[in-house]
Amino acid sequence: MEVSLFITPAENQPGNYLVVVNGEGFYNSVNKKVGARIRGDDEWFDDTLFSIGGTGIERVGVDGSFSLSNTVSAGQLNEDWGQDEVYALVSVEGLSGSFRSNTIKRDF
Repeated sequence: MEVSLFITPAENQPGNYLVVVNGEGFYNSVNKKVGARIRGDDEWFDDTLFSIGGTGIERVGVDGSFSLSNTVSAGQLNEDWGQDEVYALVSVEGLSGSFRSNTIKRDF
């Protein structure tokens, strides 16, 4: 099971970013609810920035994959002074624990 985070500038929306969380390999979780918490990686504690999905509409597909997305402002991704380190923690209904994505390091 693998989770990937992508953050790109939103088209025709200056100052906004498209945040996408993809997952694959969740074959035993077909049609289960899925949601992601976007976090800021810090030395002492990680900041909760915002959530994507988790409403019950977003579910793992028949191929064991999912894709969650949202457009947010740069301020929502700016988690501390200097370079920001942003990652996703994904929860899938019926599975214990969370699945961590890659970390994106950039100034937002």
